[in-house]
Amino acid sequence: MKKIFLLLLAMSLTAFSFSQNANDNVLRQGASNRKVKAEKKLNDDKAKYWTGKVPVKDGIVTFQKKITTKGVSQETLMKKAQQFAENLIEQSQKTEISQITVADAQQGKVIASMAEEMAFKLRAWEKDVTDFFYQMTIDVQENTVLLTINNLSYRYEAERETGGSYLKAEDWITDSQAFNKSKTKFLKEPGKFRRATIDRVNAIFQEADAQF
Repeated sequence: MKKIFLLLLAMSLTAFSFSQNANDNVLRQGASNRKVKAEKKLNDDKAKYWTGKVPVKDGIVTFQKKITTKGVSQETLMKKAQQFAENLIEQSQKTEISQITVADAQQGKVIASMAEEMAFKLRAWEKDVTDFFYQMTIDVQENTVLLTINNLSYRYEAERETGGSYLKAEDWITDSQAFNKSKTKFLKEPGKFRRATIDRVNAIFQEADAQF
């Protein structure tokens, strides 16, 4: 009887040991997976949002994209540029503010003053948005379109009695403003504005690729 008891005890201890090792392996694998995901997110952030991704020209945050076409006249590109600006204004849902300020066919130039709502979080219980303002300039020549987005600014928490905060991109999302001193991570608020701004600008440029 004693031998049977000892045998059962030994089997129980062995099973417990295997179970514990399995649990340890699961925990280690979970920690490893979390580390891999964190590293991937950091690498994705660096590829899309890190230093150098918010260009500054003559002290002004300036995003530009050049599109080359084939066999398209300046007149046709000018019509497409104006249509692109009009579509962007309609999408903005702030048509009382957004408007085309210049449409000069002779110079091949369209300038639009834009206002949009930029969302950081949109949930049933939480809404974090800002008003986003910028100027878009489209310069067209035969077979060439140059888009420039600059004069970026934000009005954050405009619903507050104080009217919220007015922020210029140069003071908020540049390399010198959005990171900690060692450039290893974003500062919380400037970082979320930087990400959302880069995403929005890239979306506009993708739409322009499709338009022209």
